[in-house]
Amino acid sequence: MRPAIGKSRTLLAIALTVVVVASALAGASAPAPSAGADAGEESGRIVTNEVSDGEHAASAVEQSEPTRIDSCTELSEPGRYILTDDIEADDASQCLRIRASDVVIDGGGHTVNGTGAFGTAGVSVGTWQTGVSNVTVRNLTVSGWDDGVLIRNATRGTVANVTATESRIGVLAMNTSRTRFAGVRAVSNAVHGVSLADASRGNRLENVTAAGNALFGVRLGADASGNGVRNATARGNEYGVVLAGASGNRLVGGEATENRIAGVWLSLATDNLVADLRASNRFYGVFLADESANNTVRNVSAVGNAVGFRLRSAHENRLLDGVATDGRDGLLLISSDGNRVVGNRVTDNGRGVSLFDSDDNAFRGNEIRENRRDVTVRRGSENNTISGATDRENVPRSGDALEE
Repeated sequence: MRPAIGKSRTLLAIALTVVVVASALAGASAPAPSAGADAGEESGRIVTNEVSDGEHAASAVEQSEPTRIDSCTELSEPGRYILTDDIEADDASQCLRIRASDVVIDGGGHTVNGTGAFGTAGVSVGTWQTGVSNVTVRNLTVSGWDDGVLIRNATRGTVANVTATESRIGVLAMNTSRTRFAGVRAVSNAVHGVSLADASRGNRLENVTAAGNALFGVRLGADASGNGVRNATARGNEYGVVLAGASGNRLVGGEATENRIAGVWLSLATDNLVADLRASNRFYGVFLADESANNTVRNVSAVGNAVGFRLRSAHENRLLDGVATDGRDGLLLISSDGNRVVGNRVTDNGRGVSLFDSDDNAFRGNEIRENRRDVTVRRGSENNTISGATDRENVPRSGDALEE
């Protein structure tokens, strides 16, 4: 038996009133966030904004009757859209153009193919002039575009189970916040796999795979901050995961393997956390450079790299509880000062720990043994403290130099 319409509306009005009052009371009692809440691991908390409201806000849209589409088009009204066939977009600059909030587009496993022309996009969400919110793109493959999926000026969205391939950039988000990227595969793109830029903040990347991209697998750059990357797989790129000019982000879990230069690269990056991942690459497992400072690298297993952990012009960072084995160098510091290296296992390398023109670094509680040379200090490195190594006879006193 169907309920009376008037009765349903009355109950709905009462429920909404309760929710509004509860929300107001919660907001009045909640403490204001403290300044610097997105600072580094040991100097404060790294905060990634929650996106749970974005995950649930699409529920009303999901209940709407879907509109079927089979060609490039502009979606300017809220609603649910389903792709019913592959699209061959020979002359489209931007194929599926989402210009409204509260939109769900389900690709149904279909592919949107382009020609690779400059300035094109398979899926374009928002514009610089008009922002959107609560947009979901899912179950879709985009191939042969300048940007496979292009997101601008958007918030509280979702990109799920999307494959982006053979484009310049697979998925590019600019000035995007509180958006969830889940199960995204970015493969064989000409520059980046997945890229967050232009002050993109508070986003979550979960179970993202970036493989075989010519430059960066996953990139957080251009003031991207407060983002969380969890259980990413970055394999066979030039660089696996890159944080360039980014601050207060968390990269946790997953693996960066078989990349041609580095598994994880931090450049001019501050207050980030890199933790609980495996890095096995041609040159560097984790590479901190270009005045990167106050970052925490914790419980990273760097096995089989030429250099497990390399710091060049990187200062006041923390390397904690990691593993560096089976490389030419376990830990290599060049022109890097004031770093703390604690609780790491550095074994079975050509050189365990090497300091070149690096001052005021503290090594404590590390297991440094069974390397061809455990500790090397050269080029005027001063005031470094090295304690807790197993093979004590191979450890120089602070300020001493071991020449090869």
